[in-house]
Amino acid sequence: MDSSPSTGTPAPADPPGSPEVLPSGGVSPAPTSARPTSARPTSARPPGAAVRALPVAVLAGCAVLALVVGFGPGPLRLPGLPSSGEGTYWALPFARLVGRVASVATLGWLLAAAVLLPAQRTPARRDREPPGADATTAHAGGATTRAGGARAAALPDRAADSRQRPLTSTARRCGRYAADAAVVWVLATLAELVFTLSDVSAQPAGDVLDLRALRSFVASTEQGRALLTVAVLAAVVAIVGRTVTTTTAAGALLAVAAIGLLPPVFAGHAASSGDHAIAVVALAVHILAASAWVGGLLGLLSAVRLPAGSFGPALRRHSRFAAGAAIVTAVSGIGGAALRLGGFSPLWETRYGLLVTLKAVGLIAAVVLGGLLRRRVVARLTAATPTTAAAAGTAGAAGTAGAVGRFIRLAGVELTVLTATLGLAVGLSRTAPPVNDALVSADPTRAMLGYPMPPPVTAVRLAADWRIDWVFLAASVVAAGMYLAGVRRLHVRGIRWPVGRTIAWLCGLAVVVFATSSGLGRYGPVLLSVHMTQHMLLSMLAPIPLVLGAPMTLALRAMRPARAPHRSGPREWLVALLHSWPVRVLTHPALVTVNFIGSLYVLYLTSLLTTLMRNHLGHLYMNVHFLAVGVLFFELLIGIDPLPRRLPHPGRILMLISVVPFHTFLGLAIMAESSLLGADWYGRLVRPWGVSALSDQRTAGAIVWSFGELPTFVVLIVLSIQWSRLDERRTRNRERRIAAAGDVDAELDAYNTYLAGLADGPARRRTAAATGPAVTTGVLTGSGPAGPPTPPVPRRAADDDVAFGGRASAGDDD
Repeated sequence: MDSSPSTGTPAPADPPGSPEVLPSGGVSPAPTSARPTSARPTSARPPGAAVRALPVAVLAGCAVLALVVGFGPGPLRLPGLPSSGEGTYWALPFARLVGRVASVATLGWLLAAAVLLPAQRTPARRDREPPGADATTAHAGGATTRAGGARAAALPDRAADSRQRPLTSTARRCGRYAADAAVVWVLATLAELVFTLSDVSAQPAGDVLDLRALRSFVASTEQGRALLTVAVLAAVVAIVGRTVTTTTAAGALLAVAAIGLLPPVFAGHAASSGDHAIAVVALAVHILAASAWVGGLLGLLSAVRLPAGSFGPALRRHSRFAAGAAIVTAVSGIGGAALRLGGFSPLWETRYGLLVTLKAVGLIAAVVLGGLLRRRVVARLTAATPTTAAAAGTAGAAGTAGAVGRFIRLAGVELTVLTATLGLAVGLSRTAPPVNDALVSADPTRAMLGYPMPPPVTAVRLAADWRIDWVFLAASVVAAGMYLAGVRRLHVRGIRWPVGRTIAWLCGLAVVVFATSSGLGRYGPVLLSVHMTQHMLLSMLAPIPLVLGAPMTLALRAMRPARAPHRSGPREWLVALLHSWPVRVLTHPALVTVNFIGSLYVLYLTSLLTTLMRNHLGHLYMNVHFLAVGVLFFELLIGIDPLPRRLPHPGRILMLISVVPFHTFLGLAIMAESSLLGADWYGRLVRPWGVSALSDQRTAGAIVWSFGELPTFVVLIVLSIQWSRLDERRTRNRERRIAAAGDVDAELDAYNTYLAGLADGPARRRTAAATGPAVTTGVLTGSGPAGPPTPPVPRRAADDDVAFGGRASAGDDD
């Protein structure tokens, strides 16, 4: 966001004659003698900051990697067995390093184009929240206003336009840089694919340059498929990057580049861990956060020629973003290292631990440099506006130019340190971890579950024998903290947020944690009945309080609008997301209903259950999917947050009742099934206690059959209350309109006149037949001399849209 977090002071605007930010109309004004002097002379901004810093950083990373590889064990050579040779031993890590640096550069330049740098100014237009927005507050100049009604509170100007705002010349140049870096990314990934095949097959690289061998490697190994996926995604960025002209396109390519970082995660060291899901998620978060941190810094170095009014706010935004990315990088890195090392002693007793320690030192040094950058440069540059620079004269311009010079030096050193740390990370990926999970236990049950077979299940153990799912626990803690921070921000502004919504949100998160981390999480992979209970809690119970917590409405109220008309912040991004076509598709009532019902059938009546249960990430995906589907379903029924479309209350009740028979039929089908569901999983588990797997399956079917009754009853009650309150609000609104009109209900009088005209119709027709058509001319308004009167069109109340979108005000909901 572009306002101070403590005071809400607007960010300085760009100078009127800035060549990088066009005014309304998109035409750059001609320079005039009256234009204020720029804060810094263009010559004071070295044009090749990024061009000079990136090669130095890459050389530092290569030097560190050369040391790691040079002091390594060397290529494996066994008498009588083939070897890949020295060439592959050295070329593979360097190809991987080049690919990683190119991917980080691609991500960073797209991040600068889509998020950090300002876009061109567009004419301000009033934007609307989607139907269903709750009473929203418009924060302007420290004052807050509250408007009731689903559509009454308009979002800030330019929110919708920010999705298609054109990029400036600097941002477009960053897009071209990203396309060039993506080309290097593609070539390095293909080279890595060849050298990986050479390393795996123990053949020199020249012997594996065969299309048939490469096709077989890609088709039969996870590493090959992951590298090919990365190359395809990078090629998409390379092809499209040069044509990017809007923030939407840059954001889409940014998402593609971020996805391209993830496939190798599923084939690395984390994929072999006993805590597979936690290790993979931690590594994925670590890579994304570190790449955004390093890449964003490189993107800013490419934009140092921007005027002070544009570069200062961009630097401030990156400073806040980098601080959060550094924290996430540190936490996820510590978690992943703890899973791989298994203790503190390997940190100084093993080669892997030594590299982890050096990597931690590099990250700490980068954090210190980032702190110096923020302290010495960011504050000065963000305070330098064209107006203040003109007032300060030559001294102010020189001071600002000096701040830019310090930024280039500190950012260049920080980029070098981070790239050297990236070289350590690549060397770490080529080093065997000290903990070999394959040798921990020969128990096949533990190999399947990732932990020993638990004792016989009891109600007490289901409630108290917890096995923490760190993914859901961390996500729930973050969601609770962000929600409470939003409530506190509203409280500071003097805005009341209903306590009931806060309680509902926290209760929903508590149900999610209980379903995934209690004894249900431990016994879910062992018993289908417990597994089914988990999914029922996640899809039918937890979503009800979560949607009643209205997190999107809270976010729209709590987040400050972007101050400058040519910049967007988190609030504008959220509004753009709510307006986007993917949200319109995903929240369509028909699609949501089919997904809510069909997911259970597809999972439990096909072989998909076995496929997902074999993979710890598959089990994580199942839990996430059922929670998301449940949230969408109940959001359409009883939610408060803004959505593109909503059904009227009768349609919502019909939508709720329509899913009940399908749950009943599925439960009966599972109970009557004579073959074991997920036989390759539950049939292979060696469980020395409890009933047979087939008897437990019948219990699971009974749970599906009976579980939906209580949530359905609760939702029907909530729907009835919402419908009643909607009618009350419409009545109050109508009474206010009558009072404002002087106790004259024009709408009711017109309707009574219409009814009277209908009642007098036969008499008029008899009179017309006796006296002729002249008598009927000019009678009550109708479709013709003898036609029926035209019914009046009732005026739509200001909050009638609530029937299609939610409630009118927060105060009326609790």
